[in-house]
Amino acid sequence: MAGKRQPTDLVEANGRKHLTKAEADARRDREVRVPPPDQATPPRWLAKKFHAEFLEIGEILRASGLYAELDRDVLAQYFVARERWQRADKLASSAIRDKDEKLAKEWTSVQGTYFKQARQCAEAMGLSVTSRCRIVVPDVIVKAAAAPAGDEPDEFTARLRQRQDAAMAGVK
Repeated sequence: MAGKRQPTDLVEANGRKHLTKAEADARRDREVRVPPPDQATPPRWLAKKFHAEFLEIGEILRASGLYAELDRDVLAQYFVARERWQRADKLASSAIRDKDEKLAKEWTSVQGTYFKQARQCAEAMGLSVTSRCRIVVPDVIVKAAAAPAGDEPDEFTARLRQRQDAAMAGVK
């Protein structure tokens, strides 16, 4: 059974599969590339108290190539789930201190649910060490059919570059 489709740059970097230049170009043309935003902006629905931290972590992720505008909601959901987990943790601790086993069990269950939500969002965004180790990010926007400097491109390469430039302009 075939595994997940990997970016062309990753396939070439692994060195297990040889692609001709035409095959690599064709693969790159079919890949979806989302350009990184100029800055990480929080969604409107996110509470104001999370905005500063969102901007800080979003900028770190953006600078490392792990953030696109499409990731905005996932990062915001991480902050909401983390804050709810902290509240549930306080209530569970209070119930444990009061020796109320039934209430402690209920709040511990709620706490576990919010912890799982926060962890899933964090792993999706690369906020943990193990998730960053699993994320493989190829070089940002490698031009397919890039010619060495000083060489005159042939007609095919020139048309391919025009098509790529037009596609990138349409994404912005």
